[in-house]
Amino acid sequence: MVQQLGYNMEELPFKYLGVPLSTKKMTVMQWYPLIEKIMARITSWTARKLSYAGRSQLVQTVLFGVQAYWAQLFLIPAKVIKVINSMCRSYLWSGTGKITRKALIAWEKVCRPKNEGGMGLINMQIWNRAAIVKLCWDLANKEDKLWIKWIYVYYIRGQNEWQKREQASWMIRKIMQAKQIVDQVHINEGKGVIRQIYDTLRGEQTKPVWQNIMFKNPARPKAIFILWIFMYRKLATKDRLAKWGIIQETACVLCANEDESLDHMFLLCHYVSEVWKRVLAWAGFNNNRARTWTQLMQWCIQQGKGKATRAQLFKMILAEMVYALWNERNKRIFEDKKTLIDEIVKKIAFVTIARSPMKISKMISHRKI
Repeated sequence: MVQQLGYNMEELPFKYLGVPLSTKKMTVMQWYPLIEKIMARITSWTARKLSYAGRSQLVQTVLFGVQAYWAQLFLIPAKVIKVINSMCRSYLWSGTGKITRKALIAWEKVCRPKNEGGMGLINMQIWNRAAIVKLCWDLANKEDKLWIKWIYVYYIRGQNEWQKREQASWMIRKIMQAKQIVDQVHINEGKGVIRQIYDTLRGEQTKPVWQNIMFKNPARPKAIFILWIFMYRKLATKDRLAKWGIIQETACVLCANEDESLDHMFLLCHYVSEVWKRVLAWAGFNNNRARTWTQLMQWCIQQGKGKATRAQLFKMILAEMVYALWNERNKRIFEDKKTLIDEIVKKIAFVTIARSPMKISKMISHRKI
């Protein structure tokens, strides 16, 4: 039959539809195709100059999309997930294909939902568990599928309780062990089953007090990402770089009066204070008089509270202003370029008008900058 039909004789494990098939638990070597595929994607992006937001979008849509197919078929070993997470983390923070330890914010926080202080990336380990639990849920709710009929005939055999079968493959045993989680999760069939299981397994985390500033902010994604780092107080200011032994000179490049720190740059720097004053006056907000970080956060949270047009406008202005000031600081350090305060204020105003919904745009477009 093989000679007549032209098929090849293979032995397990072999590849089918891009993934290896095996009756036993896969070895780490058999996971190399997945790791190499992700590494090839990252390598092809390293030449592109992308912002943090651009890299995070690629990680979310492409890299996690690649592993999601495998995650719904196998229980991925912890070692493999650790390697993939390291590659994704290194690319996000460094833009390179090499695994590094450079990270401004812990990966666990990056993978939280935006309303819990994260950037909404998927936690691969929990998602993999949720995908396996979903297969177990299919056994009880989609009995018309051929592979489920086969499992009922071969393993369950009409019994009320699923019995542990020693002759079952490693993957089948893992699927059946997930029945305890299925019994604890209330599934709404109108929504994504894996997403519901994922949210249950992940559990709720403590929400930061500033989460309303980040959630549903209409500013540009790259501005929102910098604002997110700013809220965690993790921007790589000169005082932090000096502690790490990377630089020696710590003077503020915007005013040259004091050492650069997060508090100085966004609270005490004369250049930044003038930008704050003029942008807030243009937008119709009272000038911020905060002198400490706690006062600044309380003021920002109060101004951005609620769904009103004024709150939406403030959140966008805050994100664009933090991004513009941080971008100006970096240009002065790395490109030796300086921008006048008038130009900074006009750019923030123009971007705000362009990104604003029609209601907000009409309210601020006629104001003199």
